Amino acid sequence: MNKAKFVKEITVVDPDTKNEVNLSVYKHENGGMFAMDSSFLDQCCDDDSNPIIADPFNDNRKQFNHTKLVMLVEDSALSNFIANVDLPQE
Repeated sequence: MNKAKFVKEITVVDPDTKNEVNLSVYKHENGGMFAMDSSFLDQCCDDDSNPIIADPFNDNRKQFNHTKLVMLVEDSALSNFIANVDLPQE
């Protein structure tokens, strides 16, 4: 499964509604970048896990498998530490 690291959140104007929309920008491990509607991620994803979405850079001619998915991850020293350490649970 591919990974994409969070870069920053930006605000753009929706061309249809003319309302401001927050987008979360991610850097794909293949070098490309893409953005997701932040409110979509807030609504559909659990705060305790990394969201897994369809990979926007996937070759659609391939049969469905894990290479068609991408995990959205934070790229900070704290999140990297937590991901690699088995912390005690209360």
